[in-house]
Amino acid sequence: MKLSLFDPVSAETRRLLTERWEDLPQHLRQHNQTVGKHWVQCGYTLGPSYCSFGCSHCYLPGNANRVPLVPLQDMKVQIDANRVMLGEGGSIQITGGDVVDAYWRAGKSSELTEILAYANAVGLVPMLMTHGQTLLQNPDYLEELVVKGGLRKLSLHIDITQAGRNDYPIKSLKSESQLNPLRDEFVRLVLDCRKKTGHQLRAAQTVTVTEANIDSVSDIIGWLISKPENMEVCRTISFQTEAQTGRSRCGKQKITPAQTWQSICDKLDMKLPRDHLLFGHPDCSSTATLIARSCDRKIVRLSGEMPSARKFWSALLTHYGGVGARGRSGAHAWARKLAVLAMHPSMMIHFFAFAAHLFKHEKLTLGMLWSCLTGRAKGFNIVMHNFMDDHQLSGEQSPRVKERLKACSFRGAVKQDGEWKAVPMCQMNASLRQDLYQTKIDRHRHQSAVRVAENRVSTKRTSIRVVEPVN
Repeated sequence: MKLSLFDPVSAETRRLLTERWEDLPQHLRQHNQTVGKHWVQCGYTLGPSYCSFGCSHCYLPGNANRVPLVPLQDMKVQIDANRVMLGEGGSIQITGGDVVDAYWRAGKSSELTEILAYANAVGLVPMLMTHGQTLLQNPDYLEELVVKGGLRKLSLHIDITQAGRNDYPIKSLKSESQLNPLRDEFVRLVLDCRKKTGHQLRAAQTVTVTEANIDSVSDIIGWLISKPENMEVCRTISFQTEAQTGRSRCGKQKITPAQTWQSICDKLDMKLPRDHLLFGHPDCSSTATLIARSCDRKIVRLSGEMPSARKFWSALLTHYGGVGARGRSGAHAWARKLAVLAMHPSMMIHFFAFAAHLFKHEKLTLGMLWSCLTGRAKGFNIVMHNFMDDHQLSGEQSPRVKERLKACSFRGAVKQDGEWKAVPMCQMNASLRQDLYQTKIDRHRHQSAVRVAENRVSTKRTSIRVVEPVN
């Protein structure tokens, strides 16, 4: 589907956004709501479930590594189903267990390349979710995924809950700062990949927050703003509070979203409103957008709580919702954004009012502005996700849980009773994933048993010898 610069959001996407907006509970249809304005939801695939790591906080059930590899055609069908739900330019996470790990181990690495290429071809924007160890050890494979698969977004999970890292045994890890050399390695990996391929690959980091690392999660932010290249590569850090699901082993004192957010605010020495933007239900996610300069660690908050800041972000969602960076090239994406500005010149008024707000209330200076223009200061996002525990989703669900599921911004296409449905990830992890995996395991066992029986019959037939009578 081709999009005109003068119609930067397709009719299909507009229809899907409108339907999703109208499906939200009335009180969640706020000026800063992204669901139904910016996107329908973020989709996901149920890809290969294998992972070589044995992390203390894993959403996968115990039978995950016994599930057979998902056939390539099945992955494409999943992507098609997500495409119908997400619309042109929708975001989709290519995930399961560690899909890079799984395909590489099975000797079918080219299938993952084809999956990424297919997602791009049908008009989605894929993000590859991985712990990254396989890519770190095989950088040529990352280059293949970028050049042939069209990979532009990579999400790396790095924290001290992970068991399986080379040179970083989990029992020796006491602080997130011990993993900063590993984070440096990934930054170099991405920068080298950019240089060799000529393509603009970006990465995000995801971090599970537990009793063991709550006191050092702020070290990750310190690492991020310590060098411009860190912020250039990792535009988003996503902190995920622990959830009792899958094979996770939560501590005695479960860390709350409030504790996690406060730890982030303490490190930055500023208050960050948790309702800057809504991604569905306010219990589920919180975000902050900032600019930082590494040389003096100066930070400017872009997501303030004052009306002048909120009006700008509201106008941005209203006029640019569904547009994003959906162009097939950087130039095309910018052209589409400028087209929106031409259609809505009032955005310039909001922009200058927001700039005045930053200079007056957020300590933006001309020097800092010049640093942004010259690349010495960079923008980045801090995200916090609060996934639900199994017990919240089992039995009779509370009205609040039902509301969170209805408003969920992280829903993938899952086939249930012959029909594709948008299933929230929390629900998938808590009640569906283990049963789905077991069904696949049982089917694979049955098919294997049938093949063995057929082979035995075939062997018996070929072993029969016809004895000619002797005259």
